[in-house]
Amino acid sequence: MTMVFASVSCLSQDKVFGEIIASVLAQDLEQMPDGINKIKGDDVFVNRIRGKARYLEGSQAEIHKEYIDIHLTLTGSETLGFVVEPEALSFMQDQPFNNDCELKDTVMNEQFITLEQGHYCVFYPQEWHRPMVQLSGELESVDKVVIKVRAALL
Repeated sequence: MTMVFASVSCLSQDKVFGEIIASVLAQDLEQMPDGINKIKGDDVFVNRIRGKARYLEGSQAEIHKEYIDIHLTLTGSETLGFVVEPEALSFMQDQPFNNDCELKDTVMNEQFITLEQGHYCVFYPQEWHRPMVQLSGELESVDKVVIKVRAALL
């Protein structure tokens, strides 16, 4: 699998995630509390995030074993680091994956993409990604949701 980058204006064309994203957007996201909000139990849930971006130095990349991450920027913009090549299975097998997440300070061949309001990026299990980073300037606020989908559902 490889990451997906798209806009919510094209949800009808996204046959895999369009319906899931549309159902989350139908929620009252302004009133949704920060943190985990269950949509379909442990199979689909939302992590509501309102916070400041972080500088690359001092941030960590993350990887998941069972869940797909859909990062959706609600207002403002957000830069995410990512690695095109999936992580080697040896790393995946050697980690305990507490809470379906492992972190690393550095990853090889990291690239960056900036999501503007209404953009989303999908990361499959075994794909390194580094959310909420800012490469320069004064740290800005990020208003977003991360939709977590159990990969086994697809």
